[in-house]
Amino acid sequence: MATSGAAVATAMAAKARREIREHFEQADAFAPERAVAYDPPGRVHRLQFEDLAGRGIIRPTGTGTYWFDRDGEGADKERQQAAALFMLKLMLIATAIVIAVVKIRSWMHG
Repeated sequence: MATSGAAVATAMAAKARREIREHFEQADAFAPERAVAYDPPGRVHRLQFEDLAGRGIIRPTGTGTYWFDRDGEGADKERQQAAALFMLKLMLIATAIVIAVVKIRSWMHG
């Protein structure tokens, strides 16, 4: 039950992020001089907007308008990929250690 709830929340967040990006795409707001206002229509959009702003993807101009930083989006994706690769490496190392320990134990007791 909790898993389906998590899946729904993840889907809602992804949809809100897409809709936020579409708002800026439709206005061609990809530079400070093209900034536009954005008023999140609901809680999920507000949370995703704040997350994107916190990660440097949505940039405020200081005048109540915002623009979508495509370079910031690319850098964020690179950071996420690097973190995922790091976690994969850690899991592989941990697996190798477990296998080595099991083999050593069976060799010593066998």
